[in-house]
Amino acid sequence: MVMETPYGEIPDRFVPDMRPQEMHDYLRKRYGRRTVLKGGMLAAAASLAGPLFWKQSGSAFAAGPTAPQWISYGPDPTTSMYLNWSVGSYNTPASAPSPQVRWGTTSGYGSTQAASGGTVPVPAPPWTDTAGDADDTVYLNTLLTGLTPGTTYHYSVSSDGVNWSSDVTFTTGQANPTSPWTFAVTGDEATNSATTLPIAEVIAGINPEFTIIAGDLSYASGGVLLPAGGGAQPSFTPSAWDTYFQYVGPTAQSIPWLPGVGNHEMEPLTDDGYAGFVTRFPQPYDLTSGSPVVRDFTFGNVAFLQLDGNDLSAEISPNVGYTGGAQTTWLRNKLAGYRAAGSGIDFIVVSFHNCMFCSNQTHGSDGGIRTVWQPIFDEYNVDVVFNGHVHAYERAHPISGTTVTLAPTGSTVEPLTAGTTYICAGGGGQSLYTTWYGTSSGGTTAGTGSAKAWEFPTDPASGTGGSGTASDPTDPWLAAAGVGSFSAYRQAVWSCLQVTVTPAPEGGTTTMLIQALDPTQNAGGVTSYANPTVMDNVTLSRTAGPPAVTPEVGSTDTLLLAGGAVLGAGAYALHRQRRGHGTPDAVGPLN
Repeated sequence: MVMETPYGEIPDRFVPDMRPQEMHDYLRKRYGRRTVLKGGMLAAAASLAGPLFWKQSGSAFAAGPTAPQWISYGPDPTTSMYLNWSVGSYNTPASAPSPQVRWGTTSGYGSTQAASGGTVPVPAPPWTDTAGDADDTVYLNTLLTGLTPGTTYHYSVSSDGVNWSSDVTFTTGQANPTSPWTFAVTGDEATNSATTLPIAEVIAGINPEFTIIAGDLSYASGGVLLPAGGGAQPSFTPSAWDTYFQYVGPTAQSIPWLPGVGNHEMEPLTDDGYAGFVTRFPQPYDLTSGSPVVRDFTFGNVAFLQLDGNDLSAEISPNVGYTGGAQTTWLRNKLAGYRAAGSGIDFIVVSFHNCMFCSNQTHGSDGGIRTVWQPIFDEYNVDVVFNGHVHAYERAHPISGTTVTLAPTGSTVEPLTAGTTYICAGGGGQSLYTTWYGTSSGGTTAGTGSAKAWEFPTDPASGTGGSGTASDPTDPWLAAAGVGSFSAYRQAVWSCLQVTVTPAPEGGTTTMLIQALDPTQNAGGVTSYANPTVMDNVTLSRTAGPPAVTPEVGSTDTLLLAGGAVLGAGAYALHRQRRGHGTPDAVGPLN
């Protein structure tokens, strides 16, 4: 049996352990440079109409049902959308002989487009789980382009061209919204029917334009992550992804689901552990960042940057420094562009997993990230940073350098003078962390001792985070700032954020209202997702600048398409070279 590609065939026995670059090298050696380059140009051209389908033969696979579904923005949220679904399940092989979608502005559709996809690579030795825990689920996707902004579309998916899913709708982003619009934020979701599912239902009730996930989705990676070459990864459970999509699918099939990575997305796979993530979540990742999972996009007057904190974390070591500082350079360049005159951007939102400012006794603050990125956030006046990692909600008072501006619940903040608001939104469904350090202005006000932070003994200026074995001493930032606490509000509850942006004409006041939603719950889970309480809120306010001369869209230089199988703009030639990791220390439980 072989895998058929646009450039030639690859024997099945090689495919599971091959990265895209290795597939390219194999094809070039076997079929010649001219054939592969010609195929690459055809692939890049064809991807404009829809990703290619790489067909893997095998009569042992039978067609299975199509479910569940989730969508995500393409390069331009106003005109493009990825449609994604899965067939089969863990250890239940299935095939997709003719994957396709039908779509249009009515339930009569009118257009049909082919889809592509495949299974997540099987972990290679020495990573293979002793139980043989490989994922047989087939993940499929296609990218719709040329859509009309602010328009509702109907779609249905099929794995065989015969059996179709129920009709579903999605709405493209507004090109230049002039009325208030909303997005949602959560993180650390897990696979719990009593918490994960109802939080997704709360988000459905908000009906936001899209949802940002600040990492740690299914927790399939297990509770302990070993360094490269450290042997089998305990508790690696790919089947958790099937359960995850069952819980979030009913919401994510209509509301764009825009996940970033957390420590639990580092699985025992290739692409720095992210091969499974990019297979399941095709998004326009910008490979010029040095990372396969970093991206940015704009929506109205707001710029969004989704980063990988694993690159700099003092607490979680396996991927520390893997971009060699490239991500930080990319970040600085992007922020400079968004703060430049004529960008059309008023607010800048950054999200990644590990907290920069958190007073919880589990995980706490990550000084490795903070040392490198806080000065950059200050320099370009980032408005808000959303994190997860800590399974609770916490908002810090606005911070600039070591200056704290008090902003209790209900405050209006001017980021231009007060600085950045840091928010932990880790109440998406995983078990809660209920103990705190120090004090807070709201919520759970009392804690014990002083807040701690993970710190490297050496923090070089190279932008790689630090070196040596990290520890978690009393947070040195508190002493430098001369304060006992930075916490404005904190509560260990299952929750999510509703963020409402109100645009304004040039010279007017534009605002971003951030509300933390607390649905009815007890120790066992969420008991009602209807009418959640607003437990905390803060409003960010700016003077609106002029509209963009040329509308900005997110990362377009180099796109990672079709879950890592096909790369746009030059195909494999632009895929980043894998960077060495050195020999990181093993780390303990990653919750």
